[in-house]
Amino acid sequence: MVVMVMATVMAMVVTEDKDNMSSFIDGEAMKLTEILVPWIAVLFSIMIAFWLKDFAQNFMIGLKFRMNSAFNEGDKVILDGNDALIVKIGMRDTVFGVYSDKGYTWRYVPNVKIPNLKLEKIINPELHLDSEEEKAEKLQKMIDDLQDKRIKENQEAINKLKKSK
Repeated sequence: MVVMVMATVMAMVVTEDKDNMSSFIDGEAMKLTEILVPWIAVLFSIMIAFWLKDFAQNFMIGLKFRMNSAFNEGDKVILDGNDALIVKIGMRDTVFGVYSDKGYTWRYVPNVKIPNLKLEKIINPELHLDSEEEKAEKLQKMIDDLQDKRIKENQEAINKLKKSK
């Protein structure tokens, strides 16, 4: 009987210690939660702020590029040395159709990167630079025209002198 009483008392002490330990852990967990929740909220807010900044920056550059009358959808351009076509000007990115050795591919470019690209608009694909031969022919024609004009002026001056005698 004494052993039974001792076992019962021991069981009550252990149960009481578990309840005390459980309430201690719950209390500490609440304190920890009170400390961490504001920091988590601050970090989450900073993360959202950076995302909104990037989104707004992309959006504004896209809007600026879209409003730029120099470039429109369907324009032929040279993008980083490759012939390309502006397929779509979006709010966050622009799609270029690029002609390359691999064929016709679409290149998605974030609008933030557009100011850093070498982008040239093809105004008239038929217009080209003169070859050396063409330059020489034009120069020769200019010289010939100038000489013809001077010869004509000299001929008129000679005729005037003949008439005045």
